[in-house]
Amino acid sequence: MKAFPFFRAALAATLLAGCQTTPDLRMPDAASPAVFKGGSEGAALRADWWSVFHDGELNRLAKRLDGGNLQLQAALARADQAYAALGVARSEVFPNVNASGSVQRNRSSDNDLGGGFFSSYSTQYRAGLALGWEIDLWGRVRRLVEAGRAEADAADALVEDVRLALRGQLARNYFALRTLDQERQVLEDAVKTREENLKLAQRRFDGGITPELDVARADTELAATRSALASLRGPRTRLENSIAVLVGQAPSDFRLAERGLTARLPTIRAGVPMEMLAVRPDVAAAKARLVAAHARVGAARAEYFPKVSLIGSGGLSSINASEFLSWSSRTFALGPEVTLPIFQGGRLRANEKRARAEYAEAVANYRQAVLNALVDVENALADLASLQGQTGAQAQAVQAAERALALSNRRYEAGLVSSIEVVDAVREQLNAQRRAVQIRGQQFESTVQLIQGLGGGLSTKHTSP
Repeated sequence: MKAFPFFRAALAATLLAGCQTTPDLRMPDAASPAVFKGGSEGAALRADWWSVFHDGELNRLAKRLDGGNLQLQAALARADQAYAALGVARSEVFPNVNASGSVQRNRSSDNDLGGGFFSSYSTQYRAGLALGWEIDLWGRVRRLVEAGRAEADAADALVEDVRLALRGQLARNYFALRTLDQERQVLEDAVKTREENLKLAQRRFDGGITPELDVARADTELAATRSALASLRGPRTRLENSIAVLVGQAPSDFRLAERGLTARLPTIRAGVPMEMLAVRPDVAAAKARLVAAHARVGAARAEYFPKVSLIGSGGLSSINASEFLSWSSRTFALGPEVTLPIFQGGRLRANEKRARAEYAEAVANYRQAVLNALVDVENALADLASLQGQTGAQAQAVQAAERALALSNRRYEAGLVSSIEVVDAVREQLNAQRRAVQIRGQQFESTVQLIQGLGGGLSTKHTSP
């Protein structure tokens, strides 16, 4: 009885030593600037960020993507795998109990019986339960469960990362397609104008006012504009097919009617970097993997210490079927089992070294994920600022080109200049109009990239880095 307090003290010291073999994780330092150098003011993001563009068709496509995209379904399946692996790790916390039963017909060797004409036959009846339970003194099992939980968190974050990437790709492809539709409208109007110019040139030539060269130039401009119009068909079809795959539909069964770029262009508030890093799913995944790698280091270190298990068995055993269920047929065994690694050929040391190397890789990947997140936002902000300046300048270019064309037409009709000046003015006007449409489309694309860089307005259970 006097030894019992000593035993309790020794057990407490052992448990404390076990805790000390796996110190708590300290998150590594990572880039954390106070502000974005291209910071902006505007609306805060929502989880359904695509709705800020006020385009009903885009909203419907985003909903179809959630239900039909195969990449997203694969990511969800990977998350299920991670949770199943977590369940396997958790199972080691509990005792494992197995039931068994057997009926065996046995014959003893005549030589074992000392020779003779008689041999021994018997039938053995057995049934019982076996128990095994590792007493997790050193935290090996706890660390494996911690690693499994972190891997499940990483899988959840990666599902959101895939979802965000797919939604961003859908929005970018959709706005690129609508930009082509808008550009197509500009070219279709230009074709009509050039058809009228060709008719005018033909009448003036027929009336002897202008040379046939003017007719040829007008015809050339019409053909070139029709060619530019036809060149948009291929890129539009590819974008439409890409959208079909994103929503999980065969391209041959998917159509988007032509319509210009009518969505609203929102202004998104970038906020502060720490807010962004708290919701970026790729950063959350990298952080969770870092936690998992650290836990596996603890599990590897615990392998150096003795493994203490409680094992037991009990049941019935008899060579007579009539006595099998009697009290005298009972058997049992119960007691601790200690396994101490003596010589493993360097396996334990190599296993720990690998775990530490994996942790070092996870640290580097986490820091890189933070840097990637920051540069994504900064690049998108820089692009939007540049495009904003281009928008105003290009609007002036369109007005100037239209004014130049009107002046050239009046000078041509007055016989002051040749048709070359008019043709040049027509080309400049069309190029200016097309460039204005393209810049508008690029603004939508960069806005989507900014939203993706900011984490898509996701609400996540992961803590900030």
